Amino acid sequence: MNFYDELIIELKELVLKNDFETALLKINQELAMPYVPSDIEEQLMKFKVEVFEKISNNVNGNNNLNAEYILQLLKSNDREQQAFGINFLNKINLRDKLDEVSEILLLERIDNSIKTLILFTLKEQEINKIFDVLYSGVQKKWNPSEIDFENNFKFITKIDEVISKSIENENPGIAHDAKMLNINFYLNNLDNFNTLFLNEKAAAFILFAIEMLEEKKEMSYIKQWFDFDEEKASELLKEIKGYE
Repeated sequence: MNFYDELIIELKELVLKNDFETALLKINQELAMPYVPSDIEEQLMKFKVEVFEKISNNVNGNNNLNAEYILQLLKSNDREQQAFGINFLNKINLRDKLDEVSEILLLERIDNSIKTLILFTLKEQEINKIFDVLYSGVQKKWNPSEIDFENNFKFITKIDEVISKSIENENPGIAHDAKMLNINFYLNNLDNFNTLFLNEKAAAFILFAIEMLEEKKEMSYIKQWFDFDEEKASELLKEIKGYE
């Protein structure tokens, strides 16, 4: 019996025991390896689908949302489970779970992006309360009802529109990546977000998306589509790279 045989057997046992967190950790660790035999990779991806199907069943047990299980997913050490849990958070009444939510917002292992989305959900449910939030390693106090998510998302949409009207026809893949950088940067930097320098931010996201493909372009390349302050865009690009 080789390593992969033992791994598959172990994963089957973990799934049977509903130890999804450990199963996903082992699956993701193996998929991240430089080389995985194609047949093993296929089996691992099937296991991953099976795990998330079982997680979904637990969330929707007997056609009723399992609030405790959703919060358990958010507390997980696994980012995929956290992301899976956040998709269901707005479907439960958080007023009944404020102690658990407060605990999650102070967990160091929870990404800024998840905490931003939790705050957004709290505002959607009109919860007017100050929460202590551990964000970028610093404890902050936030009342979600006072965060201007609506205007923030409008600004992000405007950046997406600039990206769409510029590089999307020439390279849809770059445009997609630039838009993903746009929303991810916001979700991870709520504490420093502002609605200034729209074109400069669009240029920075596009250039970073190009660089992620190991290509090199000057700021002037983007000026064929729209005008912006190159110095400020370069400054913003460094800021974005510093976070990513």
